[in-house]
Amino acid sequence: METVQEAIRERLGLMPRPENVSSISRTSDIFNALKMKKFLILLDDVWKEIDLVSIGIPLPSVKNMSKIVLTTRSSDVCHAMEANNTIEVKCLNQEQSWVLFQKKVGRQTLNADPEIPMLAKEVARKCHGLPIVLITVGASMASKTNPREWKSAISDLNKSIAKFPDMERVFHLLKFSYDKLPSLTHQVCFLFCALFPEDYSIPIVPLLRSWIGAGYIGSFEDYEEALNKVHNIIGTLQRTCLLEKWRDTDDWVKMHDVIREFALWIACECGQEEGKVFMKSGNALTEIPWTHLHPTVVQKISLMRTNISHLENLPTCPNLSIFFAPENQRLNHIIDNFFLSTPALKFLDLSGSGITKVPTSICELFELEYLLLSNTEITSLPYEMRNLTKLKVLSFAPTKLLRIIPRGVMMNLFNLELLGFQSPISSGDFDEEMHENIINELQCLKQLKYLDITISDFKDLEKFVSDPCLCNCTRVLRVRGCKKITLRLSVGHFKQLRNLVIRNCSKLQELFFDWITNNDEKEVRLFENLEKMWLRNLPKLVISWDVRNLQYEHFRKLHLVHFEECDAMVHITWLLLIPNLQSLWIVNCGGLKEILSSSEEFGVAYNENSFSNLKTMTLLGLPNLQSICSMNALPFPSLETILVRRCPKLRRLPLDSNSAKNTLKKIKGEEEWWEGLEWENESIKARFIQMYE
Repeated sequence: METVQEAIRERLGLMPRPENVSSISRTSDIFNALKMKKFLILLDDVWKEIDLVSIGIPLPSVKNMSKIVLTTRSSDVCHAMEANNTIEVKCLNQEQSWVLFQKKVGRQTLNADPEIPMLAKEVARKCHGLPIVLITVGASMASKTNPREWKSAISDLNKSIAKFPDMERVFHLLKFSYDKLPSLTHQVCFLFCALFPEDYSIPIVPLLRSWIGAGYIGSFEDYEEALNKVHNIIGTLQRTCLLEKWRDTDDWVKMHDVIREFALWIACECGQEEGKVFMKSGNALTEIPWTHLHPTVVQKISLMRTNISHLENLPTCPNLSIFFAPENQRLNHIIDNFFLSTPALKFLDLSGSGITKVPTSICELFELEYLLLSNTEITSLPYEMRNLTKLKVLSFAPTKLLRIIPRGVMMNLFNLELLGFQSPISSGDFDEEMHENIINELQCLKQLKYLDITISDFKDLEKFVSDPCLCNCTRVLRVRGCKKITLRLSVGHFKQLRNLVIRNCSKLQELFFDWITNNDEKEVRLFENLEKMWLRNLPKLVISWDVRNLQYEHFRKLHLVHFEECDAMVHITWLLLIPNLQSLWIVNCGGLKEILSSSEEFGVAYNENSFSNLKTMTLLGLPNLQSICSMNALPFPSLETILVRRCPKLRRLPLDSNSAKNTLKKIKGEEEWWEGLEWENESIKARFIQMYE
């Protein structure tokens, strides 16, 4: 505050005050000098709320016509200072970047050789639109008149922008943002994001799982609390411009390429210990260059989206804590003793690889707290996995070929908090006793707060659905290949369910939503936290529900519903129970005749508010569909896209002149179908023909 006061006093021409003068006197001097003036004060690089009154600055008003302009790297400061107008300075586009870069390089250098302008444009692109980087790199290249120097610069930038001359100065400026983060938790979470490759869109839920597994989040009562913590951290990182939103959604984030390089620089002790992080990615990589590794120093290894087919010959890495190697589809073999050289490993991600067996050395990682084997080709879990008693996060779901989980493995992992579980696939020689015990073992996991479970055996399913403790920590439920005829999903047992997937159950005839609860609640709502539902390849399925309590809103958070190959459904009127449905997909349902039935026997009825939040409606391969609803039109106040293909009997869309006003962007369908549509009048057709593609 004293620094700001002295700068204002000097600008106003006030006499310097002795050091022993009270702060109140300094404040009153400035206030008296400014109160009768029209002033503009610029406050640069503000990192926390400034009390203007305590400095002596009169608050700007319409009366004094004064302004205060501040710059900050944190939008929280703008809110705290109650800024009337906030302007976000985004990265420059390619054209703007080139203009700024040219100014710093200079016309003389650009004209020194015919090759240089094209090379200079490539260098400018490598700066990714950040003005401070464009200025620094441009100034560094201003004296380079030999094209080979520019080619060398491009090569250096391709490897790492951190190695470029003067970039350390830029990173030290960015480090101020890092140092000002509110906690060490924010800092380590930020650094973890740098383990993803350039331009990678990072999904929030797997990121949460990773941060918990890496020990960054600390203790939490339930999964919702952990999720809230993560969103709070991500929000702070976004507001300080260290992370970016991706496509205007809260479900994904991105890290700017230069910020990523900066994070790696921080992780390597500001470039002083480069070997702490070993990162390789990209399809061009077919062999891991372990000779570049610093075994005694390395703490994190990231190998993502490579073309490697095997892992072997890892030197002993006594300090390695994170081995991050997801999405290596060609990786099909890891030598059994590979992980014996990583005794301190706490975090291991092999998800999305083609491995067919779990390397035995994994079972000797006694410090391991996080293990991801989902979307792999493994067929069994080794019995020795029961020794990994420190595991907090484990996922092997989904896996297509898993058939064996030895008895006693799951129940011994008693510290598990997050579990992605898949019951073994039934086969001709499967262990029936193993199936009978598998749910019993899950019931022993008393610390479990999140369960993503895939069940393919009907006995497992019956036992699971009848256990309220397991059901109430279930966020994702997948039922596949089950031979059960009726599936009852009870309201009181699935309060935390977010995603429901039922597929490939050829004998399933009825999905029944019932009202069994554990208490005397009067207002019971069907699956009020369910967000997404997929029903696929269920040829005999019909959906029914208990008609009690229909006066309450149900499925309040359900926004995506996908039906595919559900041939027995004649209508899906129960969609009216979903007030916030945003995306509807109906694909290859041969028996479907109408989406919303006009009959009152189903206990629900549609009105002009039906589908009020629907944004996209996709109807594909419905040969018998004749009607969306019997009403001539619905308002569809949120509808943006309609896609209709292979629905020859659908002759009308429920649209009129008041439908989808100012929201509908496109209607897609075959030309023959479009030409055969019936409209109430030509003016309505003329209105919607503009949206047809």
